[in-house]
Amino acid sequence: MAENYLGTAWNQAITENINEKKTYVALSRLLRDLGTQHDFRYILCDVGPSTGAITRSVVLASDGFLISLTPDRFCNQAVKVLGRVVTQWINRHAEIARTLPPFGLESFPGSPVVYGAIIQNFKVYSGKAKQSYVKWQSLIAENIEKELLSPGGLKLGPKCDPRNPFVATIREVGPLAPVAQMFGRAIFDIQQEDTKEASTTGSMYYGTVWQPWLDKMREYKGEIAKIAYSIP
Repeated sequence: MAENYLGTAWNQAITENINEKKTYVALSRLLRDLGTQHDFRYILCDVGPSTGAITRSVVLASDGFLISLTPDRFCNQAVKVLGRVVTQWINRHAEIARTLPPFGLESFPGSPVVYGAIIQNFKVYSGKAKQSYVKWQSLIAENIEKELLSPGGLKLGPKCDPRNPFVATIREVGPLAPVAQMFGRAIFDIQQEDTKEASTTGSMYYGTVWQPWLDKMREYKGEIAKIAYSIP
């Protein structure tokens, strides 16, 4: 129901409706209170690829965000409009924020910066990404600089390079993802005995069959480390 509640609050919080104003600030307050209560240095929120009310509320409540992309036509098109969409959110928030203090409500910054982009879910052959993926990645990088980060557009995080916005590249991990999900593990924490779930015989993987899994896990962990470094 949060999608409906937050969507209504987005439209009505600028009025004198105190209930909608409280709903509007609820998510930001929740995240910051959790951080204070548990002494969290970071809170990571994973949202779906939409411009719905939940995604909008999470992005505005955040200090910054990473853009997860697949090197294809659809993500390239999305990047062209994403900057304008998020800028509209930020401007709308500024209007709403000015109406909160008279009602005794504390606002939140609502001005997230771009920490960078992540290219993911592409296939590698003979140790290299397919040329078609490389070309789409190049086009996306160009549009991030030209459209997303255009003058008057979104602001960059301190570690993001507009000419090379990709902080990590995560290739398709194949059967590792469903196995990790079965055991509630990160992909780089898969155990050898977990591979029974991927085996047609129900036996663990060994030797030359297990080694490619280890290689992918190590590579994946390295890319996750790059993402962590990109966040101030």
